[in-house]
Amino acid sequence: MNWLWWVQIAADVLLIGGLIVLLSRLRGGGEGLSAPREMQNFLEEGQRLSREFDRVLGEKRELVGTTMAVLDDRVSQMRRMVEDLEQRLNAARELSRELAKAAPPLADKPPAANQPSGQAMDQFRQKVMKLARQGKAPAQIAELTGRPRGEVELVLGLSGRSQS
Repeated sequence: MNWLWWVQIAADVLLIGGLIVLLSRLRGGGEGLSAPREMQNFLEEGQRLSREFDRVLGEKRELVGTTMAVLDDRVSQMRRMVEDLEQRLNAARELSRELAKAAPPLADKPPAANQPSGQAMDQFRQKVMKLARQGKAPAQIAELTGRPRGEVELVLGLSGRSQS
């Protein structure tokens, strides 16, 4: 809690306490208030506490106003960001739809005759990795397997063992 809150609470407590004492003395017939000077001092102290309370309250209002202005600004920024992201998302969706219309579906394509089957690819990958572990360069592996060097480098790169 901010120290100004504590000052405000203390001023409130003193003011209320003073009022209670004053009221109790006045109800009791004024005994204990022996001189008008004491009453004057009491009233001056109450006024001082009241001014302090008003000052602290004004500072709090100012703080709350500043905080609200900052929060309003941040909310506006967030709204603009959300709008921007929604526009980008809509543009990406539209582009995706256009690309889907332009490209023929993958299922309509006949499989290429020179594409190896899944099992053959697994055997090829295993062979490439075995040769790479033996210290062979991609060019040597390509020569031994009869595959293009780029394909060998791709397998090595995907496995995290790229070599030059």
